[in-house]
Amino acid sequence: MVDGKLSSTRPDPLIDVLLDSPDMKVFLERLVELASAELGQGPGGTSCSVTVTRNRRPMTVCSGGPEAAEMDEVQYASKQGPCLEAIRSGHQIEVVDLHTETRWPTYLAAMAESPMRSVFAVPIVLKTSGGAALNCYRRDPGPVSEDVRDALLDLAAAAAQSIALSVRLETSAEKSEDLTAPMESRTAINLAAGVLMAQTGCGHEQAMEVLIKASSNRNEKLRDVARSILARFDSTAPTTHFDSL
Repeated sequence: MVDGKLSSTRPDPLIDVLLDSPDMKVFLERLVELASAELGQGPGGTSCSVTVTRNRRPMTVCSGGPEAAEMDEVQYASKQGPCLEAIRSGHQIEVVDLHTETRWPTYLAAMAESPMRSVFAVPIVLKTSGGAALNCYRRDPGPVSEDVRDALLDLAAAAAQSIALSVRLETSAEKSEDLTAPMESRTAINLAAGVLMAQTGCGHEQAMEVLIKASSNRNEKLRDVARSILARFDSTAPTTHFDSL
């Protein structure tokens, strides 16, 4: 990345941004900053945002300023416009001049007094339900340059990959937690059985029978019975070897 812009030598420039961001909100804020940097301010100014649809309802999850958020809201209210069209179609949508555009009449009527004159919307294709788009508004009419167009398309593609990576990491973390919980329970049960074996001289099978019977009589889960036995001998809760990694 050079001077706040995307570097052509980095195929996935947002991966580092994602890893450096404490949460997805900060990541999307950085995405909007990068898009604005690619557009450049120009004589009239620019404003960018990210729209996400959830349960078929669009919402602005991040914007570079109030103007972009307001422009998004006009589309949501009219249920049509370039950004929503980009999400629905999966293709980039460009409005060269809102004053001469003829698509989306309800949206255009609401935008008649807007200071923004042109729009470039790029879909962020997600491998989940719903969709997203990077919305770029400019006060000046006219098409974006080919270089800027390519950069914004690359940015949206990299954003989709980064978001997919984030979702994958969150899913892996959830699966890890799901696996760790039963392993910790099994560790407690085995340790409690070992305590009974040491105290009574019985075998592992007999110790397990005692634990199961106690669980049934007390109407408690087996792991809770095991932990209560261990608590009498050690104030620290049992852990798996994964806790030391």
